[in-house]
Amino acid sequence: MKSRRCSAALILAAALAGCAAQVPKLEPGKGPPTELSEQGLWLASRMAEQSTAISGRRIEDPALEDYVARVQCRVSTDYCPQIRVYTMQVPDFNASMAPNGFAQVWTGLLLRVENEAQLATVLAHETAHYIQRHTLEQFKTTRQTAKLLLATQFGLLFGGVGVISAGPVGFSTGAISQLIAMGYLASYSREQEAEADRIGFELMTQAGYAPREAAEIWAHLLEEQRECDLPTPPALFASHPPSAERLQTLRRLAERSGKSGVTGRADFLEATLPHRGKWLRMELAARHICRVRVLLERLIDQGENLGELYYYQGEVYRLRGEQGDLERAIKAYRNALDYPAAPVETQRELGRVLWRAERPVEARRAFLRYLNAAQSADDAAMIEAYLERLP
Repeated sequence: MKSRRCSAALILAAALAGCAAQVPKLEPGKGPPTELSEQGLWLASRMAEQSTAISGRRIEDPALEDYVARVQCRVSTDYCPQIRVYTMQVPDFNASMAPNGFAQVWTGLLLRVENEAQLATVLAHETAHYIQRHTLEQFKTTRQTAKLLLATQFGLLFGGVGVISAGPVGFSTGAISQLIAMGYLASYSREQEAEADRIGFELMTQAGYAPREAAEIWAHLLEEQRECDLPTPPALFASHPPSAERLQTLRRLAERSGKSGVTGRADFLEATLPHRGKWLRMELAARHICRVRVLLERLIDQGENLGELYYYQGEVYRLRGEQGDLERAIKAYRNALDYPAAPVETQRELGRVLWRAERPVEARRAFLRYLNAAQSADDAAMIEAYLERLP
């Protein structure tokens, strides 16, 4: 059985697509499909959605999920009743929408968009793929090899969404051959991506969002990719990698639109700021050190919750450990302490880096301030042991 699965996947991954199949766009209110191939895609989507619902990675904040769902409805208009949005705790930039209207938004995306208009841009792009039935179109284009796929499990469709169960980014285990196969089918063509960009731009501007914001999120991702020397991610794990071409196209569309609109920054911050520290911790736990450094520089320039942001900047330098990073971490932690939103752990981590920098008097002072601020801390005994070892 294993050898047959591998053979099927390798054939599928190696196949060349023929002329693109044409399918009519999805109409609002459309029920379950009657065509066999689309039934298979909906079955796969339902399985993925069920797995997502019980994965343990869904954000347990109804207010945040309701907020994202409202933005989704605003850009999808008549299609809103058919779409169900899950916000997932995964430290990577991604959003997706399955053929049956099951959609996901990952925390790595929510951490990187700056306002509601940018979030709406991504959601509108996914809605465009859904309305245009690009997954079915791709399936039909590769019909002969797709038949092999229907003979395998559907659980990893759409780049692993809904099967998040383990590890820092949480993809469940499975046959490598199936990952190859699913990634091949779920990837959109260049033409489909361009169409989704264009239609998504129309949807977000018609919903009243500022056209210029459509390009900004891709500019930020390109900056992370360039500064951190990241390869373009494979479609399986990041279905919409940033590109200079996409950025320029969206900027041209904004220039031609002649429209104004809202950014929705205040509402976006109200919904997301309570979670930002946790999302930054998840990114650091996933060892996205460089990416978080670039992200934090941008967030610090924006000025919200600077105590929290400078603390995580200190964490970046402490974890990176390059030459000069101890002093950079000390400076960042001390910057954090100038603001009321600094996490209580700031004094503890400041004490640790001061100890490593052989500044025991200052380290002792920081540890004592931490114990005073966090009197019932679980690590109080450990910090007291540190104090006993300091001169």
